[in-house]
Parts: sequence; structure tokens; C-alpha cells
Amino acid sequence: MSKLMLTLMAGLFAMSVNGVAVAADTAKMDAKSMQAKAEGDYKAAKAKIKGDFEAAEAQCKKMSGDAKKACKKDAEAKEKAAKADAKAAYDKAKADAKAMKKA
Repeated sequence: MSKLMLTLMAGLFAMSVNGVAVAADTAKMDAKSMQAKAEGDYKAAKAKIKGDFEAAEAQCKKMSGDAKKACKKDAEAKEKAAKADAKAAYDKAKADAKAMKKA
């Protein structure tokens, strides 16, 4: 009876260790998909920022004098802030994916 119990316990232990390995592989897969999503989101954000800036610039071209200068400065400031926000969100998503990969 003792040998049977030891064999059963060893089998259960092996199954649980295998389950942990599968869970770790799944976490790595999720980390990769998170990384890919972060990269896609970042590219999309940069494209939107570029489009928004070009639209703002087109509006500025219709103006003249100080209003035109102020419009351009405002558009550039908004572009710079949006790029910084997008980069920060991308860096955070990358860090989260990296942390998930290690977990």
C-alpha cells in the first residue's frame, strides 16, 4: 500500500509541476501579445499625432501675423505633449509586459 501511495503522490507532483510550466508559458505568451499591442498602439498614436499636427498646421496657414505665429506655437506644443504622453504610455506598457514575462 505504501508503494502505491508514493507512486500516486509522485504522479500528482509531476502533474502539478507540469501545470506550473504551462502557466509560465502562457504568461510569456501573454507578455508577448501585450508587447505587440503596445507597439501597435504606439504606432497608431504617432500616426494620429502627425495627422492632428498637419491639420492644425493647415489651419494656421489660413492666418497671418501674430495669430499665425501663436497658432504654430500652440500646434507644436500640443504635438510635443502628445508625443511625450504616447511615449510614456508605450514605455509603461513595455515595462508591464516585461514584468509579466518575469512573473
